[in-house]
Amino acid sequence: MRAARFFLWSTALPGFALAGFIMLAAPLPASASSAERTAATTPEAHRLPPGKCSADDVSNEERVAGCTAVIESGKTTGWTLGIAYCNLGYALTELGEYDRVITESDTALRIDDKLACAYLNRGRARYAKNDLDRAIADFTQTIKLDPTFHEAYASRGASYHLRHEFERAIPDYDAAIRIEPNVAGYYVDRANTLHYLREYPRAIADLTRAIALDPGVAEIYFRRGDYYSDTGDLNHAIADFTKAIELAPDDLRFWHARSKAHELNNEKDLAAADHNEALRHESERFRRLVQQPSTQTPWE
Repeated sequence: MRAARFFLWSTALPGFALAGFIMLAAPLPASASSAERTAATTPEAHRLPPGKCSADDVSNEERVAGCTAVIESGKTTGWTLGIAYCNLGYALTELGEYDRVITESDTALRIDDKLACAYLNRGRARYAKNDLDRAIADFTQTIKLDPTFHEAYASRGASYHLRHEFERAIPDYDAAIRIEPNVAGYYVDRANTLHYLREYPRAIADLTRAIALDPGVAEIYFRRGDYYSDTGDLNHAIADFTKAIELAPDDLRFWHARSKAHELNNEKDLAAADHNEALRHESERFRRLVQQPSTQTPWE
């Protein structure tokens, strides 16, 4: 019998900072609410770890403590113990403790070498350490063990992108999107790679889909505006930069981008106005910075 899959997954856009828009699919830990919904059909051997290790809405620090307690109790075995290690690995990854993620994943795989989520966690940690060859190997093993793991396809695609193997990245994003078509970040990542391949219409289409799924992210409008600029469609570019400014008016990049687009569109007055507004925001930011109370004592 195939183990019930309780993992929920998130690709929150603020996290894609490693290479342009490239992000890793970030697994959310197996949650207690998922277990409750499936408890009637889930065998005892496949129950989630207890307490904060699998609880909803706890901090990463609390999850680390909860999963560590489960593991060290000696009362948990089998699949449930493996999931405790996976949830621990997830939280440690979010905290940036990549060496420990690798160590804990190695331990989990010694217990069960078919634990797909442990390969995924270790791959994410290796990606963060720029160990791309071994990260790709881990994501590939995740896929072999569970071909429905869309997060592994997306993460391997991100790794190929960082190696500038753009033609290899695209099929992995395609696979992730076929399996899970409602993750905005997958379209953003594929668009970024398509942009490097100068496939601008497809890249714009992907960002349009991402916006439909997550319309409140200024960064996506900014990037689509940049792509429109590359195609010479300055009116659409200006509209996207305007939306980005509405969502995040303190981001100077958006003002400068719209100023440049206005200038290219022979709208000199509007270009100058945006340039001046960017300077005003920059001056205001500096004023707030210098007015912050110092935490240093006079003799430091």
